[in-house]
Amino acid sequence: MLEEQNEPSSSDEDEESLFLPQAKEVFAQRRKPVVIPQFPESFPNKELNPDEEDVEDSLTDEEDELSNEETIETAKATTESSEEEQEDEEEIQNQGESIEQLAAGREEKEDDDIIVAICNAAKPQEKTKPPDLRTSLNCMVTDISFHPNEELIAMADIEGEITCYKYGNEENELLHTLNHHKKSCRALTFNHDGALLFSASKDKSVVITDTETMKVTQSFLKAHSSPIYSLLCMDANIWASGDDDGVVKVWDQRRSVQKPVAEFKEMDEFVSSMITDSGSRLLVCTSGEGTLTAFNTRRKKMEGQSEVYPSEMNCAGLVRQETKVIAGLGNGNMYIFDWKAFGYHSDAFGDHPSAINCMLPIMDNIVITGCDDGKIRAISLFPHRFLGVVGHHKFPIERLDISTCGHYIASTSHDGRVRFWNISYFENPDLKLMESTTKKSVRNKKRSLRKEKLGFQLPSSKRRNKGDFFAGFAEPEPEPEAGPAEEAEPSEELDCVLFTSDESD
Repeated sequence: MLEEQNEPSSSDEDEESLFLPQAKEVFAQRRKPVVIPQFPESFPNKELNPDEEDVEDSLTDEEDELSNEETIETAKATTESSEEEQEDEEEIQNQGESIEQLAAGREEKEDDDIIVAICNAAKPQEKTKPPDLRTSLNCMVTDISFHPNEELIAMADIEGEITCYKYGNEENELLHTLNHHKKSCRALTFNHDGALLFSASKDKSVVITDTETMKVTQSFLKAHSSPIYSLLCMDANIWASGDDDGVVKVWDQRRSVQKPVAEFKEMDEFVSSMITDSGSRLLVCTSGEGTLTAFNTRRKKMEGQSEVYPSEMNCAGLVRQETKVIAGLGNGNMYIFDWKAFGYHSDAFGDHPSAINCMLPIMDNIVITGCDDGKIRAISLFPHRFLGVVGHHKFPIERLDISTCGHYIASTSHDGRVRFWNISYFENPDLKLMESTTKKSVRNKKRSLRKEKLGFQLPSSKRRNKGDFFAGFAEPEPEPEAGPAEEAEPSEELDCVLFTSDESD
């Protein structure tokens, strides 16, 4: 029994021979140091041979070296991959930051532009004309008149009230209110030096008021047998009036007796307007019957009368250094007469779309017209063409007048307002009026030219033209520099192209 216990069993040897090779292979694959298993104490200790111990030690050392080298390589690879990943992440972050910075910069620029635009819009704009005037009763304004020497304007309404204002770009100041007439005040005008204010009413009366004291100096209660329609101061002492029946009377305020100097009855309809030359020798009147009549106030006789035109003549004016008389009709036509040749017109201009109610010559060859469609237009004469729209009302224009400085014109309409328009741009020689911003074919050019001229907005209108919206998009093309020899060739080609286009037309 004891011998059997002391002798090693064959089963233990078989276990060791089977276990050790498998363990070595497993440990070599895992690259871990070999761990010697601990067997139970009951098993007897077996001494290994020295050769086997050396082999095992050499194997473990080689495995340790291999595992160390592999761990170093893997560590290097992992560090390199981590560094590359960090670099990629940094590049992505930098790219994201650069894109975000660009977007933020653009947003800041856009915000800055928007803020600048809002600030510019919030700034009070410089006023270039006086504000609008309204009557105290918000009724229709029948006539207006500028003072010839001061910044004063007088306006009359349909209720017979007359108000005087001091006008300015910032505000208008009410100075006086007059109630001389019982009915509608139809005509209002200052004399040549502005010392007197003449007013005529539907109640057939004429009142002359001193502008300094605002007291009545003369009053003609029954100046006409019918309501007075028009009034004109010819010089410092002579003035004329016309009524609804076509009667024209000439008065002299130096006479103590309230009787006219001369009286004419050559028209059957109302006297719509009256004008005279600088010498005050001829009094030219337009009538509702469609005639133009001239009276010689010194000889007290009719100088000439035109034929009857198909529509009423509403207004007249002097142009071309008082050598031409231009008359506006209710059908939109304008006829030009030679001075002292009033029988028949010498020229005509008929492109207005509606009736011409009033007219105001502002220059020797530029006339402002007020029409039934509520638009105030500027017309150039010789050659005749529309310059554009100066201003506009919602209702028909009734009266026009120009200030003493010549920079403003005032207009009245049925809306009860007096509006001012700054026309100082007509004095600018560099101003290009009616400059077309779009190209048109030859066929459509004539068709659209009239429509474009009628709707073209001048600077005083404060309305924009349709072509101005795209005017800033087109950049001017740079002109190529060429010598004198090279410049001659394109001109010849251009002449050929224009000639062929004319032939095709």
